[in-house]
Amino acid sequence: MAKQVLMKMLILVATGTMCFSAHAELPRRAYLGLQVEDVSDSIASVYGLPDAAGVYVEAVREGGTGAVLDILKGDIILKINDEMMDSSDALVQFVSYLRKGDHVTVEYIRKGKREVTEGSMKGFPEETSPYARVIYDQFPFDGGSVRTIIHRPEGEGPHPAVFFVQGYPCASIDNMVEHHPYEKLLQGFSKKGYVVIKTEKAGMGDARSNTNCADMKLFNETALFSASYNNLNRYDFIDLDNVYIFGHSMGGIQAPMMETDFNPRGMIVFGTAVRPWFEYFIEQTRIQRLTLGQDYLENEANHEQSVRFYYRFMVKQESPEELLQDPEMADFINSYWNYGEGGYFNDRHYSFWHQLQDTRLFKAWSEVDAHVLSVHGEGDFVAFNPYEHELIADIVNHYNPGKATFVSVPNIDHSFIYVKDLDHAVAVLRDAEYRRNNFNYDFTDMVIEWMEKVKDQ
Repeated sequence: MAKQVLMKMLILVATGTMCFSAHAELPRRAYLGLQVEDVSDSIASVYGLPDAAGVYVEAVREGGTGAVLDILKGDIILKINDEMMDSSDALVQFVSYLRKGDHVTVEYIRKGKREVTEGSMKGFPEETSPYARVIYDQFPFDGGSVRTIIHRPEGEGPHPAVFFVQGYPCASIDNMVEHHPYEKLLQGFSKKGYVVIKTEKAGMGDARSNTNCADMKLFNETALFSASYNNLNRYDFIDLDNVYIFGHSMGGIQAPMMETDFNPRGMIVFGTAVRPWFEYFIEQTRIQRLTLGQDYLENEANHEQSVRFYYRFMVKQESPEELLQDPEMADFINSYWNYGEGGYFNDRHYSFWHQLQDTRLFKAWSEVDAHVLSVHGEGDFVAFNPYEHELIADIVNHYNPGKATFVSVPNIDHSFIYVKDLDHAVAVLRDAEYRRNNFNYDFTDMVIEWMEKVKDQ
C-alpha cells in the first residue's frame, strides 16, 4: 500500500497500557515538538535514500525537544533509542511512552549524511490563562492516576464551578490550541469567575492507568468522570453547592449516569441523545445522508441495509468478527465505519458501542436531582433532532417538576461554531479557517445566564 502523507503535530500522544503507581507524582508527558510526515517515495528519491524509511521533519516547534537537540527542517529521523521510526504513526506511538527528563538518542539524516544527537526530553507545555491560576492535579483510577486540570479564579472563594465532560474522541484536552472550541467555551466560564475542571480520559495526556481510552468501555469511562467529580471536595475554593456538570455530545450521555457523592446544582447538556442508540443510528443514516445530498432511492436502499446492520450490532450485540462473515455487513462496515483489526470501530473497542445501547438514559434522567438545561443547536449536523433535547427536559420535569429547561439555539453547530443554518453547517464542516474564527460566544453567555438564575434555587 502506498504511504499517505500524514501531517502531525507531535503534541499528540497515543494511548498506552503502562501500569503507573497512583501514589507517585504524575510525570509530565514528553514534548518532541516536531511536525513530521512519512517519507514518501519522492522524498526518498530526492534525498538519495534506498527506500522510503524514516520520517521527514516538516517543522520544528520552539521549546520542544527537537529544537533542543538541534533537529532541523528537512532532517529525516531514522531511529530513536535504537527503535526504527518507519512512519509518523510509529514515532507518535513511541514518544507517547516517554516522559519529561527521559534520555533519548536520535539517529537522523541531514543532507545525505547520518548524524546522531542525544539529550533529555522536554515536558509538554502547561496551560496558562489570563483569567485564572491553572492547577495540575491527579486522582487514582484503574491502577494508576488520571490528570485533572483546574482553572481557579483569583480570590479566596469559594467559587461556583463548571465540571466539563468532553465528547467522544480519545484525545487530550490539556493545553488545547487557542482556537479549539472547548478552549473558547471554557475560557468564557473562567472569565466570569467560575472554576473550570477538565479531566483527561484514560491514557490521554499525562494520565496512566491499566486500561487505555480505546479499550475502555462506556460505563468504565463514566466511572472515571465520577471519580474526578467526587474528588472536588478536596478544594476549599470550590463552592460545592454550586457545581454545574456540562456534558457535550457523548459527555451528555455520560453526565446523567455519573455516580456523585454530592449533587450538582445544575447539569447542562448540548448535542447529545437520550433514546436508545439503535434508534439514533437508524435516524442518523437517513437524515444525515439526505442532508449531504444523497439520492432518495439510494438513501432508501442504504437505510434498509443500515437497519439490518444496527439491529445485529446494537440490539443483538454481535461482534465485528461475526458481522464481517456476512458480505452485506462487511460491505456496510467498510463503507460507513472506520474499522480497525482487534474489534475497534472509530478508534473505540466495539464493547463501548454495545454499552451505548444499554445506557437506559430515561431512567438515568428520571433520577437526576438537579436543575437541567437541555440545549439543541439548530445547526447541529451530528445531534440533529431537537426531540432528543426536548425529551430530556420532559423526562426530568415529569419526575422532578420544574427542574428542567429546554432551549433551541439558532446559529450554532455541534462544535459551538456560528452558522446560519444546517445547510451552512454542512458547507463549513471542513473549513478550518472559518471554524477558527467563528465561535458562537452568545452560547456561553446564555449558559452563564442560566447558571446564575438557578444558583440560589
